[in-house]
Parts: sequence; structure tokens; C-alpha cells
Amino acid sequence: MKKFLTLIAAVAMAASMNAQGTYAVQVGDKVNAGDKITSVENITLTYMENDGTAFADGKATDNWADADFTAYVCGKNNGKLVKEAEPTGCVYKLEPVKAGSVTVGVQLAGNKGFHILDANFDEVTPTSYNLPSKKDGESQKFTQNDKGENIIDAKSNGIVTFDVAAGGTYYVLAAGTRMGFYGFKYKVGTSTGISSVNAAAAKKNGKTYNMAGQEVSSSAKGLIIKNGKKYVK
Repeated sequence: MKKFLTLIAAVAMAASMNAQGTYAVQVGDKVNAGDKITSVENITLTYMENDGTAFADGKATDNWADADFTAYVCGKNNGKLVKEAEPTGCVYKLEPVKAGSVTVGVQLAGNKGFHILDANFDEVTPTSYNLPSKKDGESQKFTQNDKGENIIDAKSNGIVTFDVAAGGTYYVLAAGTRMGFYGFKYKVGTSTGISSVNAAAAKKNGKTYNMAGQEVSSSAKGLIIKNGKKYVK
């Protein structure tokens, strides 16, 4: 009876994790370019790599910021930004159906540019992150290199959170390296909308945007952004 109850508890715990929207890489997982993960409701993860490339198998390594992540995979080719096109190499593509927030577990090398791009290939600003340089350490702070990329000083097994818009597309990568990926957590309806606004919306270009970062008419009603400032009309 005790073993039976333990089994029920284990099943309930697994169901709870999925309900919370967690996908975690497991030791020995085998991933190839183009593989899609749909186990979390309302979001799809695509492992992007150069055609025909297999990722390194899931490797047991604790994430120093989130104990739910215990293994990671990584591609074989360095992530690379491409002007006005999808990035290439080791990239993780997320497509949420509903607005909310995504937390990605990453192994990020020191002094390598970390990027989150939206469907227009504009940078998305993280809402929070915890990127310690060691277990139980404090988070390092993002600084910018001479290219304007977010970097940290030392390697981190950590997490980065960002807001996502309904029907959006997001690319997560580190330029010039094969960033490790532990998995992600997806929460529906928690988006503030701020980080989903693309870079153009933050500029003083006179255009009007909604909180999903989409350009709208200057007569649009509701909460909008114009010249980098929020207004209610």
C-alpha cells in the first residue's frame, strides 16, 4: 500500500509540474535540429541548429538558480545573429499562444552576448534574471559590451525571465558560443507587456504601439506607447 501511495504521489507531482508549465531537460535526452517540444500547454519550443545537426545529449549539471533544472543540452555550432532574419547555429525558439512570461534555464558563458529576439528580430528586455557565478552565489549583473550586447563576467548556470505576447515568436541565444539550455517555465497571464515591446517602440520615432509591441493607429484606445512613454487613451 505504501509503495502504491508513493506512486500516486509521484504521478501527482509530475502532473503538477506540467500544470505549472515546466519543461526540464533530462539526463540523456537526445535532441536534433528542428525538434519541437509541445508538452507544455499553449507554447511550442523548437530546437534550432544548422540542418542535420544533433545537439549534445542531456548532461547532468545543476542549475544554480532553479533546482527544477538538473540537466542541459547544447548545440554544436555557435549562435549567430543575422540581419533582419532568423539567427543561426545554437538557438532556442519559443512560440506562446497566450500572453504571459517565460523563464529559461541557461548555461551562459562569460563575455558572450545574450539575446532574446522577437518575431521582428528586435531585442526583448528581460524582466528579471538570476545569473550567479557559483552555487548559492548572488546574481551577476548584465553589462553591455561595445556591440551593445548583454554580457556577464563569468560563466553561469542560471535563469532569465521575459514577457511574451500572445501569438509571439522569440529566439533565445548567445552570440559566438553554444549556449546550454536547461528548459523553460511558462506562466500564462502574468505578462506586464513592457519587455514584449520591441526596440522600435522604445525609440522616439513618433509611432504608436500597443503593449504587445505592435504598431497601431495614433487614434487607438487603451494603454499605448508613443515616443518611449506609456499613455492611457
